[in-house]
Amino acid sequence: MRSVAVTLPVNSPDEAIKLTKGQVYEGLKVKARDPIRFVSVISSCEILEEHETGLLRRVQFEDKPAPVHERIEYYPPSQATFTMFDPDSGEQLAFITNIVSTSTGGELFLTFTFVIGENGPLDVGTDAERKESEQEKLGIDTIARTLQVVREMVRTKEIE
Repeated sequence: MRSVAVTLPVNSPDEAIKLTKGQVYEGLKVKARDPIRFVSVISSCEILEEHETGLLRRVQFEDKPAPVHERIEYYPPSQATFTMFDPDSGEQLAFITNIVSTSTGGELFLTFTFVIGENGPLDVGTDAERKESEQEKLGIDTIARTLQVVREMVRTKEIE
């Protein structure tokens, strides 16, 4: 098991459209339903069920032979969690969080955390370090893409 966390500021000084916490949170809910717009490594998604506080989806990742299921829970106004599991065995494959936070100075940040595998001892070795580095890069890219998509949704009034 290895945990990875990456954070980016939501609004850089040169951004014409400044996003609010509420807009980013609404974007995370859209990302849960339509991840292909936000996550480069997801090739398909099907919503299997929805409930008041989240949903269950089947997701196919480009580099995986079989789809996985993800149970997503919303925690307004600032968080969504994703529990990824094997649909056949029920084995937990990953636990992911998307969190909108605010600094003491009022600056917004978006953090994604990834815990790969069941909770347990830290995976060590060069392979584990390589996978951690790859996950960090993917996380940073996905946060940047998420903010880009949400900003476009605000510009086109898909999100108010």
